[in-house]
Amino acid sequence: MTKKETAAPLHVDLYIRVSGQEQAIKGLSLEAQQEALEEYARERGWVIVGVYIDAAKTARKRLGKRTNFLRMLEDVKQDKVDLILFTRLDRWFRSVADYYKVMEILDAHNCGWLTTQEQYDTTTAGGRLYINLRLSIAQNEADLCGERIGAVLDSKVKHGTAVCGKIPFGYRINEEKRLEIVPENAAIIHDAFEHYRSCVSLRSTAAYIRQTYGLDWDNIRCRRNLCQTLYIGHYESNGRMNPNFCPPIVPRDLYDTVQKLLSNNTKANPTGRVFLFTSLLICAECGHRLAGIRTSGYCYYRCPQYCSRQTCTHKKQIREDAIEQWLFSFLGGELAKQRLEWDIKEAQRKQTSTAVDRAAACRKLSRLKELYLNEIIDLEEYRRDYELYNAQLTEHIAPAAEEERPNFEAVETILSKDFRCIYDSFEPEEKRTLWRSVIKEIHVNKERQITGVVFL
Repeated sequence: MTKKETAAPLHVDLYIRVSGQEQAIKGLSLEAQQEALEEYARERGWVIVGVYIDAAKTARKRLGKRTNFLRMLEDVKQDKVDLILFTRLDRWFRSVADYYKVMEILDAHNCGWLTTQEQYDTTTAGGRLYINLRLSIAQNEADLCGERIGAVLDSKVKHGTAVCGKIPFGYRINEEKRLEIVPENAAIIHDAFEHYRSCVSLRSTAAYIRQTYGLDWDNIRCRRNLCQTLYIGHYESNGRMNPNFCPPIVPRDLYDTVQKLLSNNTKANPTGRVFLFTSLLICAECGHRLAGIRTSGYCYYRCPQYCSRQTCTHKKQIREDAIEQWLFSFLGGELAKQRLEWDIKEAQRKQTSTAVDRAAACRKLSRLKELYLNEIIDLEEYRRDYELYNAQLTEHIAPAAEEERPNFEAVETILSKDFRCIYDSFEPEEKRTLWRSVIKEIHVNKERQITGVVFL
């Protein structure tokens, strides 16, 4: 669907989505889509306003999970674009319901959409019906795939076959693809349950396991093991359940007693909390990830190596809103610094690569001359090879394989003034997804200072 063309060039947003590595083989990689869309727009003289990429995102996810898709819709709501361009309809949606929700926004702001590899017409009833059919087929394919996977998992759970995932400590997979007990490890698990029942302390139990058996247990791992239902032979996940999935390690009465004691533990973290920087914050002192806690209505992050093991000197906690404010205040300077460093290294790599290739061509010319003078090759061979090697000295030589360039442009968009207003309207889950989409690590030292940021 497009607007009627006028004398002024259309302003377009490019939308690119890929759900997994498989699509790169089919020519649907991020790079292939972007190159095709940019060329399509240039040929028609259209102005590209923005490029929005959702990497490793399935079209069946809720719109709130597709961060860059939401950012693109903000362009539409601000009447910055006339047209949204993408390669195929399944890059856009696989859900009829979501399609019509977004179409309401596009229609309200007189914005159209166009696919470069398929033809659709929304001006006729037949054309709209065809779009509905294509979306329904795509949605049905995704549903069938989910049902097939679900049927396989149902069968595995029903018959006690090991399901993909990490095997709990104390078990191993035998030749029949079932869980069996590792006696020496199972004894440690049973001892952990007994110790917790006697002391009712996760910290004490974790320390006991570390000191007695030399295992690297902290409070979180200790709680996770004490809550593991497989230790009583019971499997339950995503609505699938088998009470006799595997042989039990812990007696049911001991397990139930420990669960009751754990539920009364006031220090346990309640569910439903969203920490914006979970998995991103790194302790600059010991290199471990900081853990989130909530105190007096505020979210904090602290080093578990100090809290659980006292093996780190990072004692102080840092508030979540302080990290958020730092990112919006100082991330621009960090971005400019890293971009400059990247450009310098990139130029040095190209210069070095060119110098090496030219030196190799000079050596070949010198060797060729020796072969001719020693009458190993005749004049015709000499002239042919001379022209070949001499051409290599004058032509542009492509640089060697480069590192993947960080997405500096995505960070610039987040730091723009207009985006800050949009960011403040996001739900916590969307904010967390946003930061994870552009930042790999944030390093924090024991003085609550952010010492470095690593971009994706």
